[in-house]
Amino acid sequence: MDKKPNVDVMFRRGEYPDKYCLGVDGWAFSEEKLSEVLVDGTRKLLTLDLSISPYGFVELVNKGDKKERSVLVEKNYDKICPNNCPGCFEREAEVRNPLLSFAEIKDIVDQAVELGLESVKFLGPGELITNPDFWEILDYFKEKNVKMLIFTKGEILGDDKLALKYQKMSSEKLTMKLCSYSNVRILIDCRSFDEEKSNKLTRSEADNSFKARNRAIELLVRNKMNADPFCQRMSLQTNPVTQNTMSEILDIFKWGTERNIPVCVTATMVSGRGHKLEKQARNLAFEEKLIHLYTDIYLHIIDLGIVKLDRLTVEGISPYAGTAPCNQLSCGMFIRKDGVVLRCPGNDSPEFEIVDDVREKPLKEIWKNSVNYNLGPVFNNHCVKDGFSLPVRLYEEVMRRVIDTLKIKESGTQNIAEIEGTVKRREILETGKTQHKRKV
Repeated sequence: MDKKPNVDVMFRRGEYPDKYCLGVDGWAFSEEKLSEVLVDGTRKLLTLDLSISPYGFVELVNKGDKKERSVLVEKNYDKICPNNCPGCFEREAEVRNPLLSFAEIKDIVDQAVELGLESVKFLGPGELITNPDFWEILDYFKEKNVKMLIFTKGEILGDDKLALKYQKMSSEKLTMKLCSYSNVRILIDCRSFDEEKSNKLTRSEADNSFKARNRAIELLVRNKMNADPFCQRMSLQTNPVTQNTMSEILDIFKWGTERNIPVCVTATMVSGRGHKLEKQARNLAFEEKLIHLYTDIYLHIIDLGIVKLDRLTVEGISPYAGTAPCNQLSCGMFIRKDGVVLRCPGNDSPEFEIVDDVREKPLKEIWKNSVNYNLGPVFNNHCVKDGFSLPVRLYEEVMRRVIDTLKIKESGTQNIAEIEGTVKRREILETGKTQHKRKV
């Protein structure tokens, strides 16, 4: 049975303010911001995806030789993460170099700040909230005036037992203290509102991760993380969208959107354990369902008055359905826990690697010589998953279906269910058997 968090609706159809946009603050940037340069003409490095390992974990793994490090990471992963997610992009990924220490991370961030850094997303390993030095890390980024986007499954923020275990305080006090950092943004997992399914998806050490997650969402809202329509400080993460969760995603998107909580919708990352989900994502039937989901989401936000078609045709379809287009590639990079620099955490295939070890060169040199830098200030750079877990035709296909549906609706000849069915059948006939075509 579906059990949603107890959170009041903030906006209904026609009530969204002018210039409103769905997208957690600090994830994407405006066209003007993307074009900013340093005094010497270098385009700014606005964001980084970072992995920060706990001190004890770093020491333990780095004692091993090159062949042993990957084994040591897997063997001790449960010490830094209360979950065992089947699609985790961090698990089962190679460990090529010694793990970065926090001192080395700070050196990298100090260089990045000089290059214009404004935000970081934390992508493991494990849950950042389990790190014994969590508050020191938060204090450092607050001092640097850098926004912190923290991915979490949410249990620690909603389960007193876990909060006491990792941060020695109740979940209510932990969430309140975390939200008091004005530079913090929380990206909380929400792939299902079904209790049994949700607990299976996360495989958490929490007694009931679903209830803990829902309570965490309620506590975040109580601490006003969704209060400002122009600075959304929390987001629901439905990724990876799979065959098992597909039918629920539109409902989750609608629920979050009514409450000024952006919802991230996309297919699996092509990294770590995510590689195991890629085959499913490339199935033609799944591809068709994903395109239909994206189309429904865009029709929904147009109906709500959040976006008009003319704006959508200029910005293009986002790889994160319904939210601000992604420009991570054109203004950022991903620095993995072992120092490998990748274009984005969404794909760890060899062709997306920038350098083998961030410690070998100045960050400015790495940035200026990267494929990402050479893209220029692209507002919607699509995704490194295109042709892997996202169909390359997604963007044009969704746009075409949205436009066709709206045209038929304007004619007044059919109801919306009939319109969507007509458009879907037409597109299947036109497309025939579609294959993924990879684009690097």
